[in-house]
Amino acid sequence: PPVTYWMKATAGVLVILALARIVIEIQNVLILIVISLVLAIGFQPAVAWLERVGLKRGWAVTVIFFTGAVVIGAFLALILPVIIREISELVRKAPEYLRRAQQESELFQRLNERFDLSERLSSLGKELPTTALSLIRSFTTFLFNSLTVLILTLFFMAAMPRMRHGVAALLRVDHREDFESILEESTQRVGGYVMGNLTISLIAGAVSFVALLVIGVPYAAALAFWVALADLIPSVGATLGAIPAVLVAAFAGLPEFIATLIFFVVYQQVENYLIAPRVMRRAIDVSVATVIIAVLIGGSLAGFVGALLALPMAAIIKIAFRELYLEERLEEVGAPERYER
Repeated sequence: PPVTYWMKATAGVLVILALARIVIEIQNVLILIVISLVLAIGFQPAVAWLERVGLKRGWAVTVIFFTGAVVIGAFLALILPVIIREISELVRKAPEYLRRAQQESELFQRLNERFDLSERLSSLGKELPTTALSLIRSFTTFLFNSLTVLILTLFFMAAMPRMRHGVAALLRVDHREDFESILEESTQRVGGYVMGNLTISLIAGAVSFVALLVIGVPYAAALAFWVALADLIPSVGATLGAIPAVLVAAFAGLPEFIATLIFFVVYQQVENYLIAPRVMRRAIDVSVATVIIAVLIGGSLAGFVGALLALPMAAIIKIAFRELYLEERLEEVGAPERYER
């Protein structure tokens, strides 16, 4: 090849490397954009319903925003002070719980001798002001990111028709029908997932709070809040939410530990086989194996947020793959009936 060929190839490689570096540098911003876009798509069915009722799109978005703001604000005003107080109290009393466990369990004695848990927890209690300052910084970052997501979500919700038509205008005429079909089904799937997942998480948090109060486990509000938050992650969220509650119950006493363990085992089965199927129904049409693989990949790439977004992204990819390749391929081989069976 001539020298100009190698110059173009080198320039192409450099451009790709530069774009990859840019993506790495702004990955946090890209994650916020993806979260906002998924949420905007997820709320499209609610916006469409309000439009059918008679509201204009701007007013429909405003109604959804103020409804969400009132619900979240009321929840935070009621529960956030309790959660902060209980977390601080839990950290402060952790050494006492450990000493009690040492006296009642040989296993804890051996673990303490090997890992010096008492000293570590005592140091943690002494460093509580520093820890609180770090928590405040983290909470400030969380508020900033949440505000960014909120603003972007509102913008995407209001501009979704224009964005939809703009993307369609960039496509060839014969591809626009596929794009409309993919977007329409994806909107329904993601919308069902977002609303269904929030409903399931609220149920998990409320039921766990009542159960922990009845059992007598300390810090029921903080633990139930974590259960609701972790339950947003499909498949493994319920287990992640139960672990801290079971550990705190173990420090409280053997009866509390057994009762808490039984409750979460039973509730997880009830959620998996009764609550989730009824709430989600046909929201996400993917197999169990796909759910597990998507959650693992999403968690590895972007932590909690990646695991949270993995399932709707997997559903969108499946819909796009089916519309753009699979159906056409099945028509070519002439075996759609066999595929459907």
